[in-house]
Amino acid sequence: MAGSFNPASCRSLLLPLRLRLRLLLLLLAAAVSGATGSYDPKAFCSKTTDVASCLRVYPTLPDDVAKSQDNEQLYTRLYDYCGVKIYEASSLAESMIATTTAADPVIIATFFPQWKGDEAITTKTHPGKCLLSCNKTIGDVDAIQTCGNTYMEDRPPMIHQNLTVLFHGGHPLPLCKSGCPERSSSEGEAILATKFKYIWTLLDLLEAVLPEYLSETATGAKHKTTTPSPAAASTAP
Repeated sequence: MAGSFNPASCRSLLLPLRLRLRLLLLLLAAAVSGATGSYDPKAFCSKTTDVASCLRVYPTLPDDVAKSQDNEQLYTRLYDYCGVKIYEASSLAESMIATTTAADPVIIATFFPQWKGDEAITTKTHPGKCLLSCNKTIGDVDAIQTCGNTYMEDRPPMIHQNLTVLFHGGHPLPLCKSGCPERSSSEGEAILATKFKYIWTLLDLLEAVLPEYLSETATGAKHKTTTPSPAAASTAP
């Protein structure tokens, strides 16, 4: 009969509709998942002054840094990692200087006449220019990190300002970055220079992260000062 109701034909129409709804829900779930997991800290390498160096160094970062979930995590963890690497390089430089700097022969002869002309005094050599340059530059970047030992929460704007000058101020690169090691450098100096170049790349990445981190923290602070608390709102006239 032309006007009769056919349950089978009705089910055949509903089935594609259910499939379409299920597909739509799956697509929406995928979109939400993609949005929440879209943070990519490695993308900051594209904002550094040396993209190729950043991309080489990035795989060597600790997992907690490389897999940061937001700008705050990336800044704080990268800052701490920079501090560790600066300390390692500084300790190496200081130990090298301590073992290469010759004692003053005049003082030695005055207080210990029996040691005058001792081979142990004459075999020590003065630090090379790469060692001295790297030691000074490591001290400079350590000063940028610590900001005169100010409170941690006060440091980010100062670090940002100093790193901006360091990377975008038009100053020549420090010798430890541009010219070390050289032919006359010792094996220790070569290691120290390599460590400093690694630190330089980390700081370059940190400088790229800071504008985003500071922008977020400034927005959060502004929101806190302009949005009244429920208690304040209830007592307002």
